[in-house]
Amino acid sequence: MVGEYIVMISLAIVQGIAEFLPISSSGHLVLMQQTAYFQGYIASLGADAELFLSVMLHLATLIAVIIFLWHDIISLLVGACAGVKEKKYSRNEIKTIGYIIVASFPAGIAGIAFHDFFEGFFTSAVPVFFLLIINGFILLSTKIIAPGGRKIEETGVIRSIVVGCAQACAILPGISRSGTTITAGMLCGIAPVESARFSFLMAIPVIAGAAAIELAKIGIHAFPVDIIAPLIVSMVIALCVALASLKLLFVLVKQIRIDVFGYYTIALGLAGLLFHYL
Repeated sequence: MVGEYIVMISLAIVQGIAEFLPISSSGHLVLMQQTAYFQGYIASLGADAELFLSVMLHLATLIAVIIFLWHDIISLLVGACAGVKEKKYSRNEIKTIGYIIVASFPAGIAGIAFHDFFEGFFTSAVPVFFLLIINGFILLSTKIIAPGGRKIEETGVIRSIVVGCAQACAILPGISRSGTTITAGMLCGIAPVESARFSFLMAIPVIAGAAAIELAKIGIHAFPVDIIAPLIVSMVIALCVALASLKLLFVLVKQIRIDVFGYYTIALGLAGLLFHYL
């Protein structure tokens, strides 16, 4: 039982840190699962239980982002309802929700159409190392992008699609969803903090949709009953760590300093490749 807590809590901490900091949670989880200890334990769970664990940890971080952005979410919903009631469809809240929906489509389409292709990247560490290096250069580019001042409601459909395509690319383990979407937003002239808000607001439907699809595939009985307790503990830890990560990221985004994570992912990718080939 102690081993189960160690594995699940370790996965929860990594998920909570890397889901929102731009270092790729999926990439780090793939690397963790390549170690003998984690590999043996996860294999003992079975494929369905492993997927169920992943979904539950993603749901924990989804709850975290909803808590963190609850004021934005309530404001959007209240404003949109008021706009519909008053037939003022040009309200900023309605436009923002529309752009979030548009930006969610590319990831949804890519996830469904290329599911098997993306699955192949979760079985080997080598592609992850290369993608972590690419992720690092994406983050470093934020230091040479001239900061814009555009707000989310000024994004427009084309820019929403561009940011959405960046989110679709982050399905690959090693490419950070938050890092690529924030960078793409900045490239589109969206203010850094607004890019971060847009990134996490558009993550809500994508994470929720992916979780619903996976749960529908495996059912609710995929996880062994005797380890429900460590699962609950790990979800709470993932939620708390994710909230702290979100707070840290927004502080760094305000300072336009997410490039610091780029040095880390480049170093990790290079070290992994050297270790693998030498």
